[in-house]
Amino acid sequence: MNFLFVIFIFIAIASGIGGLSVVLYRQILIRKLKGKSAVSFFERLKEIYFYIKKYIININSNFVRNNFYKQIENSLKIINYDSKINKEQFLFFQEINSILFFILSLFILNDFLFAICFCVVGFYFPVIILKFKVDNKKEQILKEIPDALDIIAANIEGGLSINQAITRYASRNKNFFSEEILLVLKKVQLGKSFEEGLRELDEKLMMREISSIINSLIQAGKIGGNIKKIIKDQAEEIRKKRFQFLKKKAYEAPVKLLIPLILFIFPVIFIVLFGPIIIKILNGF
Repeated sequence: MNFLFVIFIFIAIASGIGGLSVVLYRQILIRKLKGKSAVSFFERLKEIYFYIKKYIININSNFVRNNFYKQIENSLKIINYDSKINKEQFLFFQEINSILFFILSLFILNDFLFAICFCVVGFYFPVIILKFKVDNKKEQILKEIPDALDIIAANIEGGLSINQAITRYASRNKNFFSEEILLVLKKVQLGKSFEEGLRELDEKLMMREISSIINSLIQAGKIGGNIKKIIKDQAEEIRKKRFQFLKKKAYEAPVKLLIPLILFIFPVIFIVLFGPIIIKILNGF
């Protein structure tokens, strides 16, 4: 088993060195044909890295045409990372991460099966981080919405229109919700209507609270109504929903605590209480 593993590692390293040599030689020939001067070793490694990355990303485009990576793409949009990284690049980072997890676990644990398990964990680790970021942003927005609506309603009471009130709030506050409103306002400046911008925000975040607010604002703008009262009612409703959610979490906490109590705390208590007795029985008093 160890002999086969050594052969596998040797073949992998040799293949990697051979591939890098071919890429390096190709880059040198391209530079000579273009009449460019020689570059340093680190710049050459950087070029090789970007060349390999581009090649792998092109291959990855064949593996991201499914619902899983469609959801990844939507998650990247929610945290506004879609302009920095696409789903093909995300898959590339998953692949790099899985290789790093495999190599580190192999050197630390010296077990090939455990290394394979950690390789799988490493592949899905970026997905876990992305989900955490999305959930955190939605939770923060849910906290910010009631106060934001109160401020917007106060601005309307001061004589501003709904658009001006929202713009004033977004420009004077720095949080997740104001960032999203600013992105909507930028789209409006580029030619979209305010309603279209709000609709796109609704499709992007996919939150029931946001959908309710946007639908109420658009409906009030079309058929008329007391916008200030609508906004205040929405703020109060979201506060009640959040209070009910936190109340539910508080009731669920004792049940969730049973698992760590049973697994970690009760065994220690039993060992402390009955350990000396068992030792005495085994030693014959």
